[in-house]
Amino acid sequence: MPTSYRYTLQPYTGPASRYTCPGCNHRRELARYLDTETGELLPEAFGKCNRADQCGYHLSPYHAGPGGQSYADQVREANRPDGQSWTSPPVRRPAPLRPVVAMPSDVVQATLGHYEHNALAQLLRNHFGWGIADELLKRFAVGTSAHWPGACVFWLIDEQSRVRGGQVVLYDETGHTVKQPKRCTTWAHTALAARCRQLGQPAPAWLTAYSATEVPKCPCLFGLPQLLNAPADARVAIVESAKTAVFCAPYLPDCVWLATMGKSYLTADRLAPVKNRSLVLFPDAGATDDWQRRADELREQGFTVTVSTWLETKATAEQRAAGIDLADLLLSQWPGFPPSWNELDPNSKNSATKLPKTTRF
Repeated sequence: MPTSYRYTLQPYTGPASRYTCPGCNHRRELARYLDTETGELLPEAFGKCNRADQCGYHLSPYHAGPGGQSYADQVREANRPDGQSWTSPPVRRPAPLRPVVAMPSDVVQATLGHYEHNALAQLLRNHFGWGIADELLKRFAVGTSAHWPGACVFWLIDEQSRVRGGQVVLYDETGHTVKQPKRCTTWAHTALAARCRQLGQPAPAWLTAYSATEVPKCPCLFGLPQLLNAPADARVAIVESAKTAVFCAPYLPDCVWLATMGKSYLTADRLAPVKNRSLVLFPDAGATDDWQRRADELREQGFTVTVSTWLETKATAEQRAAGIDLADLLLSQWPGFPPSWNELDPNSKNSATKLPKTTRF
């Protein structure tokens, strides 16, 4: 098979040349990758689903994994003796990458909108006005959930536009997570399964497969699709929570705002998609020392990263003890927006230039 690439999708020769997709669990839909030198198929995780709109699963052997290496890179390194060039077929195979499990994109699309029933969307509109708020909801693909009245969904979409998971959260009117009678946070697949039970309907096949697969349901940074349109030299601002990333984006629009979805998730694997960019970390109050240590470790692994102390210097002792984040401080200091902002065209020049200088950092 003449090709400039060693790994290519297996040509279609009939139904037997298509396999069950690990993303949507549909049979005869996955085209697997073929090693053109050995004639062997790669591990089952490597392939592309034919259901591009409904599923979109695609794992290429040339895609860099969490550690920054692709399958092709691992094969080359495993078979290159020191000081010699690799010329022979593999004799040792690297451990296969963990399969990617994704949700159908139409599940996300069904949640986009209904913002009159979304407490976070209402908070954004009250804070910034409808123009900026709706642009932020669209940019970050924030959905609306009926799991709790007023809940939102933060969809976790990776750098290849695959829906890897989602977090459902209910906020109160101040922007804090509702914690009574219990903390109102859950995973999107859990909420969807509960909805099926409530309606007395069987769960769709993809949801059953997704829930049963033992892979992390929060495997990537929140906000990664922004990288598709961001300038190559744009700095990346990293915060802990998705809400903070959304609220901070208009204040410092020259940065791409992403969230780790947890303090312990500030790792080299999770930050691999932005390793070649300049990173600025904005830890929650009280977490600066921890994130500074993590930043030191990241620098040793080739990351360009700094840690902002802006929140620590601006927060009161009481706020630091409460562990507030950047969005909490900005919300507490916000005096309100001019009514004329509601008339702004959200497609015009970024309205964040009108933010009061006293609240910018």
